[in-house]
Amino acid sequence: MESITRQSVLDLLAGDWAEYVPRFQALSPDAQAAFLQQQGYQRLADLLAHIVAWWGVAMGSIPRFKSDPAARLAEIDVDSFNARAVEQVQGVSDAEEIRAFEAARHKFIEVVERLAEADFKDDRILTQLKWDMVNHLEEHRIH
Repeated sequence: MESITRQSVLDLLAGDWAEYVPRFQALSPDAQAAFLQQQGYQRLADLLAHIVAWWGVAMGSIPRFKSDPAARLAEIDVDSFNARAVEQVQGVSDAEEIRAFEAARHKFIEVVERLAEADFKDDRILTQLKWDMVNHLEEHRIH
């Protein structure tokens, strides 16, 4: 596994993830629509809700890993999970979901800052962070 450290995760949360919405908003309306279509979402709020939902899983899993040595990564039906995340924000404006995304990002920063150094030796925590911070960013990267 590539090196996941407290600093690398904090750098992603304060850098690439903090710039995610502004980077999207800097695209032309046509480029925004094309990006969302390529990602499989109709609105920015839908995409952000998807990201926030997965961050919620991570922020719930990490404390469980810390307290239960037998805890395992959650097995989730990805398609239905993603569909539920989008359903939950029907009628929610992009602006409201941007605020929810930012609140979740700041909460994730707090979670990472509170982790002990020993937590960065737990493969379950490292895997969770890699999926939600690194892989998910690559999956939804705005070019």
